[in-house]
Amino acid sequence: MRAFLFTVWIKAGKTAAATVVLLEALAAKQYTVAEQGGRYVVSASVQGKSFTYELPDGQTTYDFTEMCYDSWRAIDGMTDAELEAYIKDADDEMTNITQATFARNAQSTYGY
Repeated sequence: MRAFLFTVWIKAGKTAAATVVLLEALAAKQYTVAEQGGRYVVSASVQGKSFTYELPDGQTTYDFTEMCYDSWRAIDGMTDAELEAYIKDADDEMTNITQATFARNAQSTYGY
């Protein structure tokens, strides 16, 4: 869940308030799903920001919505500093996420 939360946090501009708003919209199913090359990609636009996320193999849209809701509940009420500490570990690295996973998600999500 933290790998997904990291992706949302980055796209929301690294602020707790914007991350919560984006997660609320996603949990309320305010997104579309499209198949691209055998993979399913969730797309949403919230407060003028576009968001895309490639669903991992085996994850359904129901699972995605639940993950959004669970993430929202986990961080609701956190400050920017608390959210950053929750996402990163003591070595200022992303928690529970490998560099390969991050690179793959960043490329599919942000195009770089």
